Amino acid sequence: MKNLKENLLPVVLLYLSLMCLYVSYSFIMKDYNITKSIYQPYKTFVQLSSSHYRNVIITIIKGLAGLTGFGIYLTKGKKVNYFSTLLLLISIFELIIVACLQFVVLKDFSNYIDKTGIVISAVLFIGLSYFYFKDSEIKKLFPQIILSFFITISSYYLH
Repeated sequence: MKNLKENLLPVVLLYLSLMCLYVSYSFIMKDYNITKSIYQPYKTFVQLSSSHYRNVIITIIKGLAGLTGFGIYLTKGKKVNYFSTLLLLISIFELIIVACLQFVVLKDFSNYIDKTGIVISAVLFIGLSYFYFKDSEIKKLFPQIILSFFITISSYYLH
């Protein structure tokens, strides 16, 4: 059971990064349709605009960071590493921005699926963050926090 707990978090992060790369690929190939059932749980995890193709950069960065982090986990055994931390922090900052937009700025224009997706994503990332960061020190994570915040803000500026 302990082995399952140790390996589950990196596998979940790998799955989320592969989903980012898949969605990025389908978005670039112009096959992305947010109403497809495969995208419904990821509407807040993968925030893409149907009219602006520049903001696909953040999903590619998240996907590559997650894959690199999983590679480091496989080769060096480090569950908490720079790249997995970037994937998780970018997603958290993105979730905060999207939640502010949906519940405060655009509260009259948002629909039920987006609000539900935000709540489900928040529960997912609160759980992932707890298990990922429970043994970490904030001082050691400060560079990743700043970089992930900058990447997220830049992506939303491109949006």
